[in-house]
Amino acid sequence: MSLLKRLLGTTDALDDARARAGDEPVAQAAEPAAQPAATAAHTAPGFSAPEVTQTADEVVLKMNAPGLDPESVQTEVEGSAIVVKGRGTSDAGAAINLNERLNLKGADLSQAAVTYEDGRVVVRLPKAAFKPS
Repeated sequence: MSLLKRLLGTTDALDDARARAGDEPVAQAAEPAAQPAATAAHTAPGFSAPEVTQTADEVVLKMNAPGLDPESVQTEVEGSAIVVKGRGTSDAGAAINLNERLNLKGADLSQAAVTYEDGRVVVRLPKAAFKPS
């Protein structure tokens, strides 16, 4: 099993979180039969599925989240997930209430560093935090 598949678990994690929050998907992208683990079928305007990259030492997840107040961004670990919450205002003046659950299976999440940089939520996790499968 690939590191990214172990990390994200399912391709529909963002959709599942939005469904639990009562948000309706805004757009549906055409899905290939075998979709990479770092993409999702639905995204809200301005928001995107996490972009996942790796370096020799860490895994980095970046998710567009424009309009958040950087001071409002909070994170907490719940089991095998990092919950990211924040508030802000969109360019159109609508209130934004972010409450995303990023499932990161097989990792010691106490080592995760979450920041808000240039309109993006960024999660950095050292590769040493991943348990061998």
